[in-house]
Amino acid sequence: MSKPLARIGQRFTSQFVDGLVAMAVGVVFYFIANAFGLPNEWIFVGWLLYILFCDGLPGGQSMGKRFTNTSVVHVDTELPCTYWQSCVRNFTMVLGVIDAAFIAGKQRRRLGDLLARTKVIQL
Repeated sequence: MSKPLARIGQRFTSQFVDGLVAMAVGVVFYFIANAFGLPNEWIFVGWLLYILFCDGLPGGQSMGKRFTNTSVVHVDTELPCTYWQSCVRNFTMVLGVIDAAFIAGKQRRRLGDLLARTKVIQL
């Protein structure tokens, strides 16, 4: 039986938490870059890696999804999101409001979810 879709508030909360975690990852990359004499652009690399691949973590749960008790799954099989699906679905966030506007639809799926064939469910 299919689990209920995540509420819009849960989705925005998990996105906010993931933004904080991504910044923390960036800080870690800052210290690593300084320790090895690498350019500060590595901060952005750390942030970007988390943002793109976070939903591919075990169970399709980024840190934000764990906080809100939600998960990203394949739309048909409901198997947890893969790292590839996570990258596809999160890359579209560069479109900002255009990507997020899709969440208001009946299926509550962002443009990234449509492209990656994923949905966010409540656990």
